[in-house]
Amino acid sequence: MTIHARRDVPALPDLVFNAAADPSRLASWLPGPHEVVGRTDDVLILREGASEDEGQRQVQLAADYDRLLLTWEPLADEGCRGELRVSLAGAAGSVAELTVDGCADEQFAARFLEALANEVEQNLTAG
Repeated sequence: MTIHARRDVPALPDLVFNAAADPSRLASWLPGPHEVVGRTDDVLILREGASEDEGQRQVQLAADYDRLLLTWEPLADEGCRGELRVSLAGAAGSVAELTVDGCADEQFAARFLEALANEVEQNLTAG
């Protein structure tokens, strides 16, 4: 099932996109029950549950900084794939749009955008 979610964020698109595209930043705010348990430059190892017995999945990230487009694909046949696009909205705001497919959690897209907006608002626009 494909799910699309949209969220306005009161920050410039570059700030919003960088918070999502940087694997170390993403690991700090990714909403539960997902947890980053390992990473390289473009691959995240995610645990999708509260215990260590829960399944781990690897996803490959691809960030296009010119188009402000972040995509991820599972390295196995199954799993959640997604596409995050950030665009300018108004003079100093952004719209983050997330499309996910193959996610067991129907609320993941909304929770992801909420966590991203909170990260940007609390840590990148404070001041």
